[in-house]
Amino acid sequence: MSTQPTNIHDAFFKQVLSDPTLAALFLREHLPAEVADLLGPEPPEPVPGSFVDEELRQHHSDLLYRIQLKSTHDAYAYVLMEHKSSPDAGARLQLLRYVIRILIQWYERNEKQLPLPPVLPLLAHHGPEGWTFSCEFAELFGAVPEPLRPYIPSFRHALVDLAPIDDRTLSIEVRLRAFLKALKYSRRPDLLNCIALVLAEAPELNDKDLFVILTYLNKAPIARNYKAMHETLEQLVPDRKEKIMGWFTDDFYEKGLAEGEAKGEARGEAKILARLLEKRFGALPDLIRHQITSADVERIEAWVERAFDAPNLQSVFDAN
Repeated sequence: MSTQPTNIHDAFFKQVLSDPTLAALFLREHLPAEVADLLGPEPPEPVPGSFVDEELRQHHSDLLYRIQLKSTHDAYAYVLMEHKSSPDAGARLQLLRYVIRILIQWYERNEKQLPLPPVLPLLAHHGPEGWTFSCEFAELFGAVPEPLRPYIPSFRHALVDLAPIDDRTLSIEVRLRAFLKALKYSRRPDLLNCIALVLAEAPELNDKDLFVILTYLNKAPIARNYKAMHETLEQLVPDRKEKIMGWFTDDFYEKGLAEGEAKGEARGEAKILARLLEKRFGALPDLIRHQITSADVERIEAWVERAFDAPNLQSVFDAN
């Protein structure tokens, strides 16, 4: 039970920023300006798979994107996005572990070629108290004699701390601003008093996005007050009152959430697999495409693993 709130926040963060369009905007708006200026116009490309330990997957959520840089057509880097609900001094150690995994896998899959691609670790934090730790890895070691300092691993991670960011500057885009605002306020003890502010973008959101946000907010223990939600939504979106009331019935709510999460995750993984296969083997036959889109997440993930090394298209789908 103690890990449930963290899982809720991680799942929402990953669901929002698994959309390459929203991820691209998030990076351009929240990376340091000198880093954001390096990004090319192409949307970031999701990299399938996870670099989180199997035993940690219930507690952490990582997203990896391949981004094109402006300098040349072949210049690219990776952005690793990790989320925290509260300040964590050990996050830098966790990020280093992920970065090492990414580079080792890249090195092995690219026939041990050099140079390695840059990996930018980005940590997003939405706890109400704000981030309280340094972003510098070397500071974990404390006071180190000067002759030893060159031998200490040194990197820093980018930080997006939502708490001190003004709501209006969370994003210029309505959807991303609405999602980030939900994250920003979700753990605040005064969430219900701020609910009209949190849901201010509701009239401009479609049913799908509004459902995602309401599902997330109502799964947070602080916000399980359907009456306050109803009253606010009646004022903001009176034309959708009956539909929203239906969302909050327990049977519909639980069933819709479970089905929505499973289908959404499967669709995302299916798109990634199809893109990967097309790059390796060319246009996909309709039969293969149907096989991918009708599969569950577990099966798609198994195919993704095979796709990197498979000698031909059919071998990806042949049983081991």
